Amino acid sequence: MTDHALSIPSPPPPPRPRARAAVVLLGLLVVVLVGASVLAIVLFVGAKDEHALEVQRLDQANRSLTEAEGRLADTESANDAVIGRISTLEAQNAELHKCADPAKDSIIAARDDDDAALGPAVGRASDNC
Repeated sequence: MTDHALSIPSPPPPPRPRARAAVVLLGLLVVVLVGASVLAIVLFVGAKDEHALEVQRLDQANRSLTEAEGRLADTESANDAVIGRISTLEAQNAELHKCADPAKDSIIAARDDDDAALGPAVGRASDNC
């Protein structure tokens, strides 16, 4: 029997601590990678929602800009009309001054009893009025 007792295989050696540590490290790595994946998905969905909001804001800004450009065009048109009216009034004013200034000089000369100034002033007034 002693021969038979020697033929019994010996029990396997206990697992090495390094192999167990490697399995634990790989498990932690898998957990970290899964967590990073979940975080990336959450951030992606959040960024997608923010993108949609930013697109809406951009559309609103474009509409506001278009409206402002329309109001600016209307204002520029009104401004051009006012400038044209001012030019017309300035021309009319210059034309009226041709008559009004000699008439005013005539009145002043008559008030001051200045016969020498009154004659030419009346003549200019009658030529221009």
